[in-house]
Amino acid sequence: MSNDRLILTHGCSLSNLPLFVAVGEGLFADEGLRVEAPYFDDISSTADLLATGVADLGTAAFTQPLIDAFRPDPPVMVAGSGLMGISVLTREPVVDAASLAGEPVGTFRSDPMEVLLHDVLAAAGLRMTDVELRYFDVLNDAIEAWYAGELAAVSLAEPFAGRVRAAGAHVLSDGTELWGNPFPDTTLVVSAKFLRERPDRVRAAIRAMLRANELIRADLPAAIRHAAEFYPGFELDELVAAARRQPAQVDIRDMTPAVFGRWDSLRSLNLVPEDAMPPVNAVMFDLLNDELNAETAKETAK
Repeated sequence: MSNDRLILTHGCSLSNLPLFVAVGEGLFADEGLRVEAPYFDDISSTADLLATGVADLGTAAFTQPLIDAFRPDPPVMVAGSGLMGISVLTREPVVDAASLAGEPVGTFRSDPMEVLLHDVLAAAGLRMTDVELRYFDVLNDAIEAWYAGELAAVSLAEPFAGRVRAAGAHVLSDGTELWGNPFPDTTLVVSAKFLRERPDRVRAAIRAMLRANELIRADLPAAIRHAAEFYPGFELDELVAAARRQPAQVDIRDMTPAVFGRWDSLRSLNLVPEDAMPPVNAVMFDLLNDELNAETAKETAK
């Protein structure tokens, strides 16, 4: 086993569950990887740690590899983690998003939650500037603003979306009507340099995530216990229900179109260069494909 410890980045939603399970069950360790997954409560942690080189591997929003594709050592999407589970929620029942014009709306910069809000407003003929935007970085800050009555709408991910919905919020969009069903939310990413230099470690991480996915499917309540420490204040049954709305999925090879389908929205949000083409190198499922093919060969041999 290598003495090098990997700092694993991760986001704040339950679409990171395979990583939490792989850490908690020792699946990374079984693959010879010494890892650490610190607690984060702000949305930008993953992007910051990858950009500064503190971390080489982790889970990140599926939009991050596109947004950061033009950095010197960009993150590359190599597998999935979790699907969907993000919503635009409103205080009052809303049939047409156009009624949000001029209203205070909360979201998170550079995240699929912002992209979904953009697309929901655009489908109703609104621009982001047509609402009173409030950007948050810490999820609990957005929740507090919601409970304080400061927001007419907010975009959130599970389990936070479920908690607000249980308190009476209405779902304006869960993304499926715009992005298809399913679509990825969080994905496994690795720095391009690390991918070039240590593909063996990336393969090992993918194997650990695939095994975690199997454990989650076999016994979700048992698996969710590994995530509980990352969601203080949430009851176990609350997390289990949220995880069912944001299911784990490491094999997302067929969802590449859903990823690149958000490119025009990212340009509209000024998150990527206006004149740039979609960065095809931001997604590379070759190692995932190899691992899945190897697993199929083993099952066939049995």
